[in-house]
Amino acid sequence: MVQWASLRSLALVMLLVWGGSQALSWWQDQRFAEAVRLGSQRHELVVYSTDTCPYCARARAWLDANGARWRECNVERDAACQRSYQDQGAPGVPLVQVRSQSGAPPGPPSASLWHLGFSPAWVASAMDKLSAQGPTEPPAPRATQAASPSLASSPRP
Repeated sequence: MVQWASLRSLALVMLLVWGGSQALSWWQDQRFAEAVRLGSQRHELVVYSTDTCPYCARARAWLDANGARWRECNVERDAACQRSYQDQGAPGVPLVQVRSQSGAPPGPPSASLWHLGFSPAWVASAMDKLSAQGPTEPPAPRATQAASPSLASSPRP
């Protein structure tokens, strides 16, 4: 009799932990969605993709479902997109670029951040970083190739 009560208690605790983790995951996704939706009004979001990439399809679906303003740059169909993609030296797609809104006053080129793989948390963070720089601060010079996406930063195994 005592064993069954212990097992029921353990099952209840496990159910509460699982439910709590699901609620936290949902809350974080909603928070990132709101940050990306608002940030995309102030910053340009570009996703370099291909037609056959399942990760790109997932990124498209997430961005569309959450009302973000974004532009797709297909490296298979657009030569300018392919050149820009190759300039970054990225080993795969999706390659995400967040940059200060074009239409800023003339001066140094707009700040730009890159990431290999789509992560709503990273996009929200990049938009926050660019907003914190302010419109008058020039972007930091790109000193090394390490600033480009690499296989080490890929979310894929």
